[in-house]
Amino acid sequence: MKNDEIIRAWRDADYFFDLSDEQRALLPENPVGMIELSQDALTTVAGGASCRISCCSDCCNSCASGGSLCCC
Repeated sequence: MKNDEIIRAWRDADYFFDLSDEQRALLPENPVGMIELSQDALTTVAGGASCRISCCSDCCNSCASGGSLCCC
């Protein structure tokens, strides 16, 4: 495999799964390795939102819907 194909396979899951089993077996291990988040870390993921549960409901509704008003 060419370097650009290897890098694409590391970065693009759809491309990786479109490869045959033989092609995937030829891929070197990703130098970054497997990245896993703990369950504690996953429970705090907010998708980039800055709104918190303790906010007033109007602010949180605006924040959650992409509005610019957020009380956090």
